[in-house]
Amino acid sequence: MERWLSWVLRTGVLLAALLVSVGALWYLMVDGQREILWDCALKGVDVHRGLSPTGLIHLGLLLLILTPVARVALALGLYLEERDWTFALITFWVLLVLLGSLLGYL
Repeated sequence: MERWLSWVLRTGVLLAALLVSVGALWYLMVDGQREILWDCALKGVDVHRGLSPTGLIHLGLLLLILTPVARVALALGLYLEERDWTFALITFWVLLVLLGSLLGYL
C-alpha cells in the first residue's frame, strides 16, 4: 500500500515539475518580455492554437494541486479493498474536504 501511495506522489510531483519547467523555458524563449497572468489555471489552453507556454505552466501547477487528491483517492480505494472501514471513512471525509476546497478554488 505504501509503495503505491509513494509512487503516486512521486510521479505527480515529478511530472508537475517537468511541465512547469518546460513551460517556463518555452515562455522565456518566446514571450520573455510579457507579464504572466495567473488568474485561471486553464486560461492558457486554447483549443484552436494548441497549448501556450503559460498554459503548460498552469497545467503543471494544476497537476501539483491534484496530486495529493489522487493520493487520498487511491488510499480510499486501498482501504475499501482491505475492508478497513474506519480508515476508509476517515479517508473519504478527507477526500470530500479536499475536493470541496478545490472546487471552491476553481
